Amino acid sequence: MLVHRSLSMFLPFLALACSAAHGAAEPLPESAAPQQDGAGAPAGSTGATSFIDAGSYFTSAAEIDAWYGLLRVLDDDFDAVCGDTFCEGDYSNYTPLRFRCSVEEHTGTIGSCVWVLAASSEEILPSTGEVEVDGRIFLCEMPVAPGTAAADLVEALSAPLDRAIDAALPGTDLSLYDGLAECL
Repeated sequence: MLVHRSLSMFLPFLALACSAAHGAAEPLPESAAPQQDGAGAPAGSTGATSFIDAGSYFTSAAEIDAWYGLLRVLDDDFDAVCGDTFCEGDYSNYTPLRFRCSVEEHTGTIGSCVWVLAASSEEILPSTGEVEVDGRIFLCEMPVAPGTAAADLVEALSAPLDRAIDAALPGTDLSLYDGLAECL
């Protein structure tokens, strides 16, 4: 017990010595630390850029329904084109996991959009009966033009009579299909 108490007295000094020996910086005095406003932005800044998920950006029932309806349509569109295109390559089993966009919450412009897909190819080994799986996750950046308004993106992808995946993205002559073709 006496040894334990003696060691415990030295532990704070040991930690300080170790951090000094490894070049750890000492904390700044409070007066020297950078000042921040209530939102965590540097004091005196004119407003920090802040991005949120597109699903959180839309607020009216109609906007929310349009966004989530579009996500369902995109999954269906992917299934419709997969068999004749992407699903004939190294992987025969593709599943769209999530289409996600970031939106600058004050301006309503898209930061970026990605479509995450899982793919696999399975083979039965005749000698053992084991199923051998080759799987992969694809993170596909979509070719959304800088400065595209989130509402304009939803409108452009909701307008086509055929498939949303083939619609021209606002400010470009590219589609989500083009983004997938580049990625997959």
